[in-house]
Amino acid sequence: MKRTVRSVLATMLALVCAAASAQTTKAGDSPYYVGIGGGSIKMKGYCKAVNATPGFVGTCDESTVGFKALAGYQLHRNFGLELGFSNFGEARADGTVFGVDRIGRWRGYGVDLSAVGFLPLGDHFELFTKGGVAFWDVSATLATTASQDIDDRGFSGVAGAGVIWRMLPQIGLRAQYERFQKVGDGNVQVQTNIDYVSLSVVGRC
Repeated sequence: MKRTVRSVLATMLALVCAAASAQTTKAGDSPYYVGIGGGSIKMKGYCKAVNATPGFVGTCDESTVGFKALAGYQLHRNFGLELGFSNFGEARADGTVFGVDRIGRWRGYGVDLSAVGFLPLGDHFELFTKGGVAFWDVSATLATTASQDIDDRGFSGVAGAGVIWRMLPQIGLRAQYERFQKVGDGNVQVQTNIDYVSLSVVGRC
C-alpha cells in the first residue's frame, strides 16, 4: 500500500505541474492546482459490526486520522475536474471473543475523480461542492479471527463541500467535508460510510 501511495502522489504532482509549466498565465491565474493535507475520519458502521460479533467483549474506535492529496483543473471559474487521493487511517477493535484474545483492524485508501463547482466570494474566498466516483482498496483483520487479513476493492460514490481561503494569489487553505458511501463489500468484510473532515494547503503551479 505504501508503494501505491507514493506512486499516486508522485504521478499527480508531476502531471499537474508539468502541464502548468507550459501555461503563460501570471502567478495565481493558472487553472491547475494541487494540494496536500489531512484530517479526521469516522468509519461509520465498523464498531456496530464489531460489537454485534457473538461473544465479543472489548473496545472499538472507528475515529482516526489520515492524509490526502489532490490535483485539479479549473475549466471555468465556476467548474472544474479533480483527482483526489485519501488515506483512510485505521479503525481498531481490541477484546476477546468467547474469552480468546482478538484484534480487529480496518484500513485503506481511496482515489476519486470528481466534478467540482466553485462559487467565488470576493477575491479571497470560494465555496465549493464536489461529487464523483471513488475507487477504494481496504484491508481488514476481523475481530473474529486471530490474524487473517481480508483485502477488498471496489467503487463507490463520493460527495463533499467546503471553503477555500486564498491567502496569497498562489496559495490557499481548503477546509472540506467528504463522504465516501458504502466502502467495503458487506459480504466480504465490514462495510462503512466514511466521513472525512480535512484541512489542506492548496497551491496553483
